[in-house]
Amino acid sequence: MQQSAVIVCSDVNMLPAACCTLLSVKRNLLGPAVEFLLLGIDLKPNEIADVENFARLHDMAIRVLPYNTPDTALQARGRWSGATLARLYMDLHIPDHIERLLYLDADVLAVSPVDELFTRNLQGKALAAVDDYVMAFPEKAGARQRKIGMREDGRYFNAGVLLFDWSACRERELFARTREIFEERSHLFENNDQDALNVTFDGDWLVLDPRWNTQTGLLPFVGRPAILHFTGRKKPWQATVPWVHRRMAKHYIEDLGNTPWASFCRQPSMAGRVAGFLSHLGKRLGGLTRVARTRAYFSNN
Repeated sequence: MQQSAVIVCSDVNMLPAACCTLLSVKRNLLGPAVEFLLLGIDLKPNEIADVENFARLHDMAIRVLPYNTPDTALQARGRWSGATLARLYMDLHIPDHIERLLYLDADVLAVSPVDELFTRNLQGKALAAVDDYVMAFPEKAGARQRKIGMREDGRYFNAGVLLFDWSACRERELFARTREIFEERSHLFENNDQDALNVTFDGDWLVLDPRWNTQTGLLPFVGRPAILHFTGRKKPWQATVPWVHRRMAKHYIEDLGNTPWASFCRQPSMAGRVAGFLSHLGKRLGGLTRVARTRAYFSNN
């Protein structure tokens, strides 16, 4: 049987959210078990212990892969921090027996069964992913792709949820290639390692249904999201939680309640809730054309 794993990369600042991400996958697995991995960026022993305690509390096992930011990632590269680039080094730490790998950002929650991803036929591709929200706007997507050196008329994926044929990635040394691309073109990249990964896998990835990476901007028209991705600066665990994610805050509150991370979640005040709703309403009314274009693209692709 194929050995599968889920991995999240996190430094201490996002550790509570990252653990909740892994827990959400565990709760939405019906079939064979998978391994839960956390690439712990420059974590101290007590911080690793917090992860292990969280796992025990929720009757699961999380294997922490200690990651010390390499000198090459610490070097000045404009606005890219070592934490931002950690994903590009995860191939150096993932156990050799893993064959199928689901990578998730720390601002992601699984909300319905995800077993299908671990048995999905990738049709010879090393990667499966969901189009980025920007693909609904060809002029913006095209400008981004040209700038970073992708082929014309290609597709650009969002890197918050990535399904890898990890055996193929390992054999073809695709992550080593991605690091080389970043070295060559980092001055062109505005979207962190997402740009570098898109260059590496340009035209060589399987397109997944948006339900597997329902970015915030896709929520109005994805009927049955399986994985929610809280894109944007505002997150469900913050006091400024976006109106569309207001119900998601309870997941973090409940799962972190009996841990040292309970204060990670900040409940919005009533005034904050009203302000959030008004902001949401204003964006919807002011962005009807944007919503229509996004709906049209993702409904036909």
